[in-house]
Amino acid sequence: MRPLIRAVGVLCLASLVAAPGALASRAASPPPAARGLLSIRSGDTAIVQLEPGASPSAGATLLSRRLRIWRVPGRLLPALLARGGVQVVERDEPAHLSLEPLQSTEYWRPLIGADSAVAPGPGKPITVLDTGIDLAHPEFAGRPNTIILGPQTLADSGDDFHGTAVSSVAAAPENGAGVLGVYPQAVLRSVDVRQLRTSDVIRGLSLAIEAGPSVINMSFGVPTSQLLTDTVAVAFRTGSILVAAAGNERQLGTPIAAPANLNHVLTVAATDSQNRVASFSSASLQVDLAAPGVNIEAAIPRAFNPDLYDDVSGTSFSAPIVTGATAWVWTARPQLDQTQIFDLMRYSATDLGQAGFDRDTGFGLLNIPGALTIPAPPSDGQEPNDDIRDVRPNGLFRLPTTPITSPGHARATVRARLDLTEDPEDVYRVYVPPARIVRLTIAPDTDVDVDLWKPTATTVFARGADRVRNLLATGGRHGRTPERVSVRNRTKRGFYAYLDVYLPRNGPLDAAYTVSAATARR
Repeated sequence: MRPLIRAVGVLCLASLVAAPGALASRAASPPPAARGLLSIRSGDTAIVQLEPGASPSAGATLLSRRLRIWRVPGRLLPALLARGGVQVVERDEPAHLSLEPLQSTEYWRPLIGADSAVAPGPGKPITVLDTGIDLAHPEFAGRPNTIILGPQTLADSGDDFHGTAVSSVAAAPENGAGVLGVYPQAVLRSVDVRQLRTSDVIRGLSLAIEAGPSVINMSFGVPTSQLLTDTVAVAFRTGSILVAAAGNERQLGTPIAAPANLNHVLTVAATDSQNRVASFSSASLQVDLAAPGVNIEAAIPRAFNPDLYDDVSGTSFSAPIVTGATAWVWTARPQLDQTQIFDLMRYSATDLGQAGFDRDTGFGLLNIPGALTIPAPPSDGQEPNDDIRDVRPNGLFRLPTTPITSPGHARATVRARLDLTEDPEDVYRVYVPPARIVRLTIAPDTDVDVDLWKPTATTVFARGADRVRNLLATGGRHGRTPERVSVRNRTKRGFYAYLDVYLPRNGPLDAAYTVSAATARR
């Protein structure tokens, strides 16, 4: 038996957020952005989002040019706020670590079918956001298709072995040295997120977005942040698939934080060699599927273990198994988009525990042969479209989504699906010509509700007087009965209304539906 490395760590989730049970109700509003001056000391750092055209003070560090996000020393924040042009201010929070040292061999490969199919050559890239890679390690020295995005170091903290271990599980090459990753020939991108603060994660995701679509692995947890949520949404909209560790805090009531709790992120729980849920694996409705995470042999930098390899445990190492498998399947099925691959990985999983979806393992254990062969779900191509700002011009994204109806297109049909834990809300633009009426019929395969909003609405989560003022129509029939709403334009100018289709309170976990739109004079 090799000596255990000094600290086989698993980056875990740091702060409590809303209890998973809260997801049983209608999709909750996204966490509000912190605005104005927070209680940030001069020695702290803040994350700020600037208005278009605004410039930061000297000493600020650019995190995302696309979203205009900067890291600002706390001492500079009062002066920046006084200048104006600041949209959002958030505290720059650190991640926390949990240690789970164990030992074993690569027992996990046959459990997920990695030995029953041949992984392809280079294709869809993997991007590992972590503590960087030891490029001198035998698994990575001279490894083809290894791309470093930004500076890397192995001297930031005592946990800098983590990125090397995670990367080896996903993509260690077949070179006769040590371990074999899930997808050995993958194009492997590495982003060193250094001290694992929220700002580092935003910067890392921005580098991954700029490099082009990939499967992004995030084996860590940080407190939920609106700016991080927005960056994740941009990554998904621009073609990437995001994978996150569920966390290792089962014994603490399974609190969960970002990115595992965010929409459009594959959240991965851990199982052992007997396909049992790992004793540490966090359980929640956000879990999508599971992969082995107990006693996973991985590469370790020499500075942390002179043997260069050791055995690690935690959802940190379940996630890269899913990441490698997802890139493999996407390379083998390149005609599918990120929304199809996302659901394909879940729907093809081998059911574990109680029948159907559960909080411990989601849809079940990763199944590579199944993901390579089962029919693909249809594209859900407008995602993320969870709120009005996701679909309107000059909202979260550079371009608006394609409207259901538009000038010259009076009739249309849209098919899509909802999922309580990943995609609970779908919002669409609907063009209403002058002196015309648009009638919308939403035919679901199970219970859904709908709201139709005025052009003046800014969010589908409005409540009270704001909801009354901006809501045009609503529908809440039970079961598979179609919902019907309409909007009439009595003016001489066309406008866009917003249709919101969502899962009702205490309703089903998922639904598929068809929207039919027809424009008429009356």
